[in-house]
Amino acid sequence: MVTRRSFLKGVGAAGSLMLLPSWSIGKQIGPNSKLNIALIGVGGIGGLSIMRLRNQKEANIVAFCDVDDNRAAKWYKEFPTIPRYKDYRVMLDKMDKQIDAVIVSTPDHMHYAQSAWAIAMGKHVFCQKPLTRTIWESRELKRLASRAGVITQMGNQGHTNEGWRLIREWYEAGIIGEIEDIYIWTNRPIWPQGELVMPPAEKVPSTLDYPLWLGVAPYQPYNSAFVPFKWRGLRNYGTGACGDMACHFLDVPYSAFDLGYPMKISGNSSKFNDYSWPKEASSIMTFMNKRGVDNRIRLHWYDGGRKPKEIKRVKPEFLKDERNKNCTFIVGTKETVYTNEYGLGTYIYPRERMVELKKANALPKKTIARSASPDNPQLEWVRGCLEGKQPQGNFDYAAPFTEMCLLNMISLCFPDRELTYIPSKMSFADCPEADRLVRSLYEYNKSFLPFSLR
Repeated sequence: MVTRRSFLKGVGAAGSLMLLPSWSIGKQIGPNSKLNIALIGVGGIGGLSIMRLRNQKEANIVAFCDVDDNRAAKWYKEFPTIPRYKDYRVMLDKMDKQIDAVIVSTPDHMHYAQSAWAIAMGKHVFCQKPLTRTIWESRELKRLASRAGVITQMGNQGHTNEGWRLIREWYEAGIIGEIEDIYIWTNRPIWPQGELVMPPAEKVPSTLDYPLWLGVAPYQPYNSAFVPFKWRGLRNYGTGACGDMACHFLDVPYSAFDLGYPMKISGNSSKFNDYSWPKEASSIMTFMNKRGVDNRIRLHWYDGGRKPKEIKRVKPEFLKDERNKNCTFIVGTKETVYTNEYGLGTYIYPRERMVELKKANALPKKTIARSASPDNPQLEWVRGCLEGKQPQGNFDYAAPFTEMCLLNMISLCFPDRELTYIPSKMSFADCPEADRLVRSLYEYNKSFLPFSLR
């Protein structure tokens, strides 16, 4: 059995052979070229990137990297000539000149390490949501990407949909009025969370390089209970239900109203521990925002089956209907707006009211530019790389947005306590013990990071 100590010794020796150049500047490619893309993470959500880009004339997939041959088997079989790697560091070292850009589709705990390594080598980066597992990591990726001059995007397809754009246009036309409250709920988690205990060791499948799957995270024995899919609820690897779905849901109000950072946040949840996030949770964020009543907007988050008991203008039977599992309501002084987790199906609630407004020609014209690639952020990013233009979902947007989402997770560690967040300091004014959660919960295995970051 490979122990954590022997693994660290091995990768330390290997890592010393892969000296990276000092910071590379993002490669300029040109609009009439193809973008040569390497995938870090091929199975699971990585397959979605393949499906979205495989028939696009602007994209050329040149390398696969996945720690699990079984997980990636479908795509390996379909594209047998594409080079395969298990270690992203080896792939980027050996194929440096053949790779223009990288798509990161791995568990949350590896997003920062893999994206930072690619950025250090001058590669454009698309990283799935949440951008990182901690707030500090998000800010670092934003800084590193800016320094390297690369084109970036977070995998949040809702941002390319028109939902948040419609809502902003309705607000600016005076239809919604001032914003009072925002209510969001999801049926996640659909994987185990709560007072879990670390499962016993199982034999590692021959197709899986488990030390590489662990990457920067602390060692724990392999068990099929959390690899390859059910890691989201575990604190060393994932960001729970909120980290999974808030990066979809919260994008709509965040973008529509320029929410920024919350001034106050308080959370409550079922019991959990240092190993796992809670089975159910809720929180309230208060934003200082000129679009709100008295310059304040309250955002209410619910997961794990929790829901609001009532919402202004919303019929009680809607809230009781178990089919309504993933919803957003934006309550204004004049109207209430409904949308789903990806900003689709957006309308003034109830639908009868939407029909009335349409018949009266009260809805404004569309004035905000729409994405040329709705529901395909990968293609939007590819085109941005070729044209030398940052897409709207780049890391300058994604880092503070992810930070806002992750503040939910920190609040759950201090239940029913209102925290005052100071974004300029990445610190909590009235809860200094929460500051450690802004950064990593563990010391990195630095062999997975570029030398310039160690």
